[in-house]
Amino acid sequence: MSKTSVVVSDAEVAAWYAGKTFSSDWTTDRIPKWAELLAHFRDMPVNVMEIGSWEGRSALFFLNYLRKAHVVCIDTFGGNAEHHLDEWFAKLVPETEAKFDANVASFGARVEKFKGSSSTVLPRLGVEGRRFHVAYIDGSHFPADVYCDAALTWSMMAPGGVVIFDDYNWDIMEEHERPKPGVDALLKTIDGQYRVLHCAYQMVIGKL
Repeated sequence: MSKTSVVVSDAEVAAWYAGKTFSSDWTTDRIPKWAELLAHFRDMPVNVMEIGSWEGRSALFFLNYLRKAHVVCIDTFGGNAEHHLDEWFAKLVPETEAKFDANVASFGARVEKFKGSSSTVLPRLGVEGRRFHVAYIDGSHFPADVYCDAALTWSMMAPGGVVIFDDYNWDIMEEHERPKPGVDALLKTIDGQYRVLHCAYQMVIGKL
C-alpha cells in the first residue's frame, strides 16, 4: 500500500465539515490513522456500523472517505453517563440529534439511523443477517456495555473486517468505568480470530 494512497489533506478534511454544526471534535486527530487502516476499502461498497454517533462527525468521515459506504449509525441521542456529569455537555444533549440529522442529511440513503440503545438495536441487526466491513464502537464506556457491544458486533463482521474501539486507554473515569476491561474480555474470547492493527489510545483489530 503506497503512502500516497492513504494521505488525506487538511483541505479535504475541512471540506467534509464545511457548513456543518458541531460543539466538539473527537475525530479529526484520528483521521490519519483511520485513513491508513481503511485505505483498501476506499472505493469498495462497504457496510459500516458505528455505535455512538453524537453530532455525526465520525459518520461524516466514513461517508466521505469511504466513497461507496453505507453507514449504520446507532445512538440513543441521550448522551452518556459522563455527559450528564458535566454541565456544559448536559446542556448540549437535547440538541444532539437535530445536529446529527442536519450534518448527514446530504448523504440521503447512504445513512441509516437507529435511535435506541445498542443492546436493543444490535440483536435486531444480527437477526436480520447484517454483515459489516468496518465497525466503530464508541457508545457506553462501562466495561460490561462495551463487552456486549463488541461481542454482538464481532458476530456480524465479515472476514477481513476492521473494528475500531474508541477510548481503549481512556483514563478519565475510575477503572471499572472504562472501556478497556470490556475490550480485553472480548479479545480473550476471540483469541486466534483477529490480529491487532493498531493499539494506542484506540484499539483496532482485523477479523481473520
